[in-house]
Amino acid sequence: MANYRMIRSGDRLLLGLSGGKDSLSLLHTLMHIRTYAPVPFDLGAATVDPQIDGFDPSPLQRYTAELDLPYIYCSEPIMERAQTQMRGDSFCSFCSRMRRGILYTTARDNGYNVLVLAQHLR
Repeated sequence: MANYRMIRSGDRLLLGLSGGKDSLSLLHTLMHIRTYAPVPFDLGAATVDPQIDGFDPSPLQRYTAELDLPYIYCSEPIMERAQTQMRGDSFCSFCSRMRRGILYTTARDNGYNVLVLAQHLR
């Protein structure tokens, strides 16, 4: 992180928090790093609820409050949009692009200058 100046003094990081193991692990890693980092930075989290059956991010509101972490909840009808706007893409890639765009806008609108995403390959 230091070699590539991934976090700079005064940065405001917004973590895309899904509640999965990747984003929760990164959240706690960044919280730990913030304690010992040679540069001060702010950290917040945002969840995009795509309004899909079976996805319930409501526990994240309480969880982030317990961590004293600024939290933004965004609910967008991505499934509904997919049904009218998808043109041969997989739903997963459509949803991923939509969520990323929503997170970019949310970061800008709330004064965050770095968007942090935890992703993995399957």
